Amino acid sequence: MDTKQKIIDEICNQLGIHSYPVSTGSTEPKEFLEAILDQLGIKNLSKGLQKPELGKLIVESQGELWLPKYDSTGGTITKEGLEAIQRAVHKLTK
Repeated sequence: MDTKQKIIDEICNQLGIHSYPVSTGSTEPKEFLEAILDQLGIKNLSKGLQKPELGKLIVESQGELWLPKYDSTGGTITKEGLEAIQRAVHKLTK
């Protein structure tokens, strides 16, 4: 079973960017999501957005749906949400 850190590491590897460590409670850093948006060329759309909204922007930019189960309490993203982001990044890098 993949951890949130492993998923983040794999996404960063796919994009050729440095990895971002998860913090307490396996919380993904906002900078990680912003780095993906930068790679997508849409970071300018991220101003003022919370992490789940950034995740939604990434996933929906690749034609997928952001599901409610991807949002976690406390303004973070679930492991399933990170997996959806990973699928979107995979589409981007194909």
